[in-house]
Amino acid sequence: MCSVVCENRFFRVFSSWCCILTFALASLPASAAERSTGDIFGDDLDGIGEDFGEVFSFPVNFDGADWLTAGAVIGSAVASALWVDEPLKRAVTAKRTPFLDGLASVGDLYGSFTAGFYLGGGMYAAGLVSGDEWTRLTGRAVLEAHTFSLLFTGLGKAVAGRSRPFTGDGRMTFNWFETDNRHWSLPSGHATSAFAISSVLSRRIDHPAATVGLYALSCITVFNRLYDDKHWLSDTILGAAIGTGVGLAVGSLVNDEEDRMSQVQGNLSEIQPVPLLTIGWPIF
Repeated sequence: MCSVVCENRFFRVFSSWCCILTFALASLPASAAERSTGDIFGDDLDGIGEDFGEVFSFPVNFDGADWLTAGAVIGSAVASALWVDEPLKRAVTAKRTPFLDGLASVGDLYGSFTAGFYLGGGMYAAGLVSGDEWTRLTGRAVLEAHTFSLLFTGLGKAVAGRSRPFTGDGRMTFNWFETDNRHWSLPSGHATSAFAISSVLSRRIDHPAATVGLYALSCITVFNRLYDDKHWLSDTILGAAIGTGVGLAVGSLVNDEEDRMSQVQGNLSEIQPVPLLTIGWPIF
């Protein structure tokens, strides 16, 4: 029964995006049609491939400051696991109220697996329809940050096999190379997704008010994971670090790509046409 429901949901999501993209491609304005649809998709696929290589090679190119930051994140997660996880779990789950239930549901939605795909895909389609390159590239950046960061997190979950709080196994139970979702606590996928989306949008929008609002949403997602007893605090610390690092990296890469495209377009606009025919008037 579950597999039938999942298949139906997948079919509905897939069908919806097929309709949206079909409408987008059919509605491309003349300004966007200067490049064919195939060229646009081809350029974006090339950009995604390049960004993928850059992001997943970043650890190889870490300098001293980068390793210091990574060490601080890992140290914070270890300290949390040793001294904070258990008492915080008891405090956060001790009392439930309608207001906190509603707040937690907002965080659950923002950090959900589908949120990044819907948001990024919607912005990408809107950018195609309107011919707005910033919106299209921002949608692509959200899709990249969401997907890349969850690849890191998914690998960590499977390798660590840490038991979730609600199992009652305790904060220090690691089963290693697990396939059961009950033992996929570390890192938090919701926290990863939420901070990836917030950080990449913050880098693209580049406005203090947007940054504060976006990261506040991510913190609500962290609260949700603790409140619903799905994750330890240390899980969310690592998830937030992965999402933030990947999101900021992708945002910077897409910003650089946009700058290069703007420079090329500016150079093309400065090219003056050469007259093929001139008429001379005699001087008397």
